[in-house]
Amino acid sequence: AQACLETGWGRRLVGRATGEVSHNLFGIKAGGSWKGDAVKAGTHEYVNGARVNARAAFRAYGSAAESFADYARLMRRDRYSGALAAGTDIHGFARGLQRAGYATDPSYANKITAIAEGATLRRALAGLDAPRYAANTATPPSTTKG
Repeated sequence: AQACLETGWGRRLVGRATGEVSHNLFGIKAGGSWKGDAVKAGTHEYVNGARVNARAAFRAYGSAAESFADYARLMRRDRYSGALAAGTDIHGFARGLQRAGYATDPSYANKITAIAEGATLRRALAGLDAPRYAANTATPPSTTKG
């Protein structure tokens, strides 16, 4: 859900000057300690409750797998312990991200929650399961108790 929000469902991936995609799926900025590749792009921040357009440096990766790995490393920082403590509670996780300063948008947690609980994501995830079910069984597993 967070990657869907950060990339506009994959339609707004930060690009490199060469036209290549940066594979930054989580909108992670390239701060002063970042030693890897970076790209500059337009973004918006909320300052004193007002949305402000800005340009910022974002981390760039060679693949989506590198983006996920870096995100996982980032989430292990103490700063995000509150988000991880939420376990499978998506709204708690999203609130933890927001409290830790992951994003300045005051509606960030609510937006992630709405995507996670929305029909579009459910349909997308169901589509991922369909080939597995077709390959392994004649019918998908039942969710009813017999």
